[in-house]
Amino acid sequence: MTMLILVGSKSPAKVKAVKGAFGRYFKEFDVKAVEVESGVNPQPTSLEETVRGAVNRAKAAWKKECDYSVGIEAGLFKVAGTKTGYMDTAANAIFDGKEIHLGLTPAFEYPKKVIEKVLRGKEVSDIFLEEWGDQAKDALGAIGRLTKERVPRSELQEMGLLMALAPIVNRKYYR
Repeated sequence: MTMLILVGSKSPAKVKAVKGAFGRYFKEFDVKAVEVESGVNPQPTSLEETVRGAVNRAKAAWKKECDYSVGIEAGLFKVAGTKTGYMDTAANAIFDGKEIHLGLTPAFEYPKKVIEKVLRGKEVSDIFLEEWGDQAKDALGAIGRLTKERVPRSELQEMGLLMALAPIVNRKYYR
């Protein structure tokens, strides 16, 4: 029987990340995107809010006919010793109908002018468009631009999903 995974977003990068991560462990599955609300600010500014957004998305996407639902939410969190005081990560939540399984992407730092504008209420994608004329909601995303196309958005998000899948694919260690 084919597994059904619902993603709490219509973002092509997030859907690609889910297909990539689950494809490393499972052979037969379908991924369907459903638009849901995160229940947090458009640009979260704490790790707690970022995780809450991912969990909210995963739970909102859940339907009884699916095997898993996924929520991915990017946001900032404070980190001492950084140039700006903040780093960005994406929280990844996988819901199996009973439990949430969490993972985070590798974290990175934005340029100072991006952080300053985010803290005043702007979204990262709008800042990239305004400052550099770059559409950061595309497949590359902001991280793709900052890494000179070495790490596209979907690959970064896939890493966080692999971390969230660890308890699912290695249940013997997580009992």
